[in-house]
This record gives sequence, C-alpha cells and structure tokens, in this order.
Amino acid sequence: MKFLPLRKLDPINRALVFDTPDCRIVGGCEIYTTKAAGSDKKLYKSISNTLTSRYETDLRLSEELSPPSKIKMQSKAVYQTLHSPKTFAYLIATLNASHPDYDFSSVLRPTDFRRERNLRTVINTFNTTLFNLGVSVSKSLPRMWDTIDSEMDLTHCNIYSYSPDDVSDDPYGEEGLIWSSIYFFFNKHKKRVCYLYLRGISALSHSPVETGVWGLNGVRNAYDKAMDSSDEDDMWVESKSIWGDDAGYEEIEGMDM
Repeated sequence: MKFLPLRKLDPINRALVFDTPDCRIVGGCEIYTTKAAGSDKKLYKSISNTLTSRYETDLRLSEELSPPSKIKMQSKAVYQTLHSPKTFAYLIATLNASHPDYDFSSVLRPTDFRRERNLRTVINTFNTTLFNLGVSVSKSLPRMWDTIDSEMDLTHCNIYSYSPDDVSDDPYGEEGLIWSSIYFFFNKHKKRVCYLYLRGISALSHSPVETGVWGLNGVRNAYDKAMDSSDEDDMWVESKSIWGDDAGYEEIEGMDM
C-alpha cells in the first residue's frame, strides 16, 4: 500500500480535527493505492493463510455444536462471501499503513468489517454525525464529497464500515475513546482505498499532541506546509455539491450499491 499525498484532501483533514465541549474529534481522509510492493505481497499472503487457518479452526470447533453442512455454509459466508481474502487484506494493509506502529493483521477478523450497500446512507450518516457535533458540511466542507469522488469515483466503490468486535484490538481502543465512525471506499478498477474516519476522544484524556493521523505518523506535515492560503481558498470556493448538503440529497443514478 502506498499513501497518496493529495493536497486537495488537506483542507478536509484539517477541518476534521476539532474540539467540542465533551471531546476532541480526530478525523481524516486518506487515500492509498493497492498496487502491491514486496512487503504488501507478503502481508497479503500471510492474511490469506490466517483466514484459511481461522476458517478451518472455526469449522472444527463448530461442527461439535451444529450440523456440519449448516456451519460450513455459515463459515464460508463470513470468510469468503462477505469479504474476500484479497479485499480483507487491502483493508488491513490500509490500516497498517495509516498506523505504522500497530499491526492489525493478527487481531482483526472479517467480521470486524461490514459491507455497506447504499452510498447515500453512508454519506448521510457521516454528515449527520458531523452536524450533531456542530459542523455543517454544506458550510464548513462544501465540496468534501465532490473532492473524494473526484479521486475515488464513489458510485463504483465497495464500501465497508469498521467496527471491531473487541475494541481492545483497535489502537484507539484505549481508555478515552468514546466512539468512532470509520469507512473504507474500495475502487477495484482504480486500485485505490479511501480511509475516512472520525473518532471521539474524551476531553479529559486526550493530549495536545493528538492532531490526527497526519500529525501522529508524520506523513502529512510536509505537504500541509507546502499549501498556501490562496491554494486552499481556490479549493473551497463555495458551490452546491452534487452529493447534496445537510438538508437532503438528490437522486443520483448509480448511487445505490
């Protein structure tokens, strides 16, 4: 996985880190290419082997409690249909790339991710979360979804939400994490994954250095400094987004997934 330093995403990343009376919001939008490097190929193979091993272990244990044919069908549905091994590997590799000090490959399971079938619902949910935090997408981030769409072609993405069964397996599962809203947009033809997230951290526990992933892992700092105010102003000339605003959404062909 390779991080794509797209300057047009920088205003989004800055806008998704802010404080509320109750918590600090740490959010971001990152795009990675799925073109495999040498280390990625090893990771993909390791994840595939892990999935196979878990499937066989679950099958053996569950056969004692359920008819073999029934449990075999259920296990295949989880490990092979809901999330193919390659797709699961891409999601894990994205998390590993964004959080280089944490290895997700040994702790996460396919059931930690859920396939989202409707793009409008995902957009509405994310926008509503921001609205409830006091952020109007139409005013503060008028072209957020257009910007993401220009890089990802959202209507042709498979979308996954991330909610681990055991929050202790998440690097942000330590005391202080109140909630999270995390999505992955995977475009197979573009060979890209967009990692979009919001995390609410208790105002009593967060430290001043928590400024988002680009600050925590040092990836984005150099690119933020390269953007001057005129570039940012041009990027956020207010116009009506094709994805709608806080009040509602237009019907867009191909939007349902």
